[in-house]
Amino acid sequence: MFSNKNFSVFFFGQSVSTIGDGFQQIALVFLVLQLGGGGVELALAQSALVAPRIVSLIWGGVLVDRLNVKHILWGTDIFRFFITIVLLYFLYIENMAFILLYVLLFLSGLASGLFYPAFNSIVPHIVEKEKLEKANSWVQSISQTAILIGPPLAGLLVGSAGVMAGFFVNALTFLFAGVSGLFIKVKKEVQDKGLKSRVWQEFVDGFRYIWRVKWLFNLLVVDLFVSFAIVGPLTVVLPLYSEETLNLGGGQLGLVMSAYGTGSVIGMFTVPKIKERYKSLHSFYVLQALQGLVLLLLAIQSLPVVLTVLCFVGIFNGISNVILISKIHSSVSLDWLGRTMSFVSLASFGSVPLSQLAAGGLMNILSSSLIFIFASIIMFVAGTIGFSISHKQNNIDVGDTRKISEHNSL
Repeated sequence: MFSNKNFSVFFFGQSVSTIGDGFQQIALVFLVLQLGGGGVELALAQSALVAPRIVSLIWGGVLVDRLNVKHILWGTDIFRFFITIVLLYFLYIENMAFILLYVLLFLSGLASGLFYPAFNSIVPHIVEKEKLEKANSWVQSISQTAILIGPPLAGLLVGSAGVMAGFFVNALTFLFAGVSGLFIKVKKEVQDKGLKSRVWQEFVDGFRYIWRVKWLFNLLVVDLFVSFAIVGPLTVVLPLYSEETLNLGGGQLGLVMSAYGTGSVIGMFTVPKIKERYKSLHSFYVLQALQGLVLLLLAIQSLPVVLTVLCFVGIFNGISNVILISKIHSSVSLDWLGRTMSFVSLASFGSVPLSQLAAGGLMNILSSSLIFIFASIIMFVAGTIGFSISHKQNNIDVGDTRKISEHNSL
């Protein structure tokens, strides 16, 4: 894969950037606590970062289908670099407040909503079709690099040098990714249609396309519910659970947060070794249900158990993600891929703010263990229902999918 210069530049640039995301993840937790906040404030901070993605994701997919995808990548990275610099300035002058933090995270989230459809759509533009699965295994591992490498290093850095050091590293990684993105060349130079006509109509057409491709619509609905179940508990409950119940320090907290990423990377690189018949949508739904069953064990207040559970949940998640993205990349034409991937991202992020706010609020009335139990039940039920519906449907017919694409283009 790395003999492909464009893929190499993209992969290493975004890998460095996601390591920075891991630093921000830990730095944000400590900043909220440093400002005197708790579960609710952390949930609001996480939601301020994720909620605007939902709005900008609506337009992000249309822009990817209209403009050069690499321009969206490097432009959003540079924008987030400047936002992080502003955050660092207010930390430096010791004038940070929760409302200002929420505003800066909101702006960063808007840029992320444009970034993710481009990130998830670029692979077919820079690699050959027969290498899509292998390329997607590498690319999807990028999203877990932040959890695998970032948190342990961030825990040590923030613990020794303070919160500002964590955000400073994040800013540098955004800058590196943005500059490297300038050197990527895509196979398909999209004609610049501009923004003057039919942007909303193209988004609606994208939704109609997904609605008509039933396997894709059902898959995204299940993904929406699974995201709702798992994101809040892992991003809001788990850090506070680790610190307050398991009595972990910064370095150990980083270890806990990296366990999920470690499992995800293992899972992603396991996919090429799995027999083709098992890389189906049926398997995707089974893996969602298995994540729910394993997540149930987080209710056991033991560090070794927590680390093991997070690793296995990550493995199942990594395998299912590669199956999901590869099926879409091989079934959807490039003309519709941006909008399709914006809906994939919307399914992943759409319920995140509600999940985080619900998790933060539930921490005031329920124990962390009960929250993990409820989350595991939702995941198991969603995966089981998805499998049942998928079992009744025919297998993916790429030809039919492309015929729908051509029909909608008329």
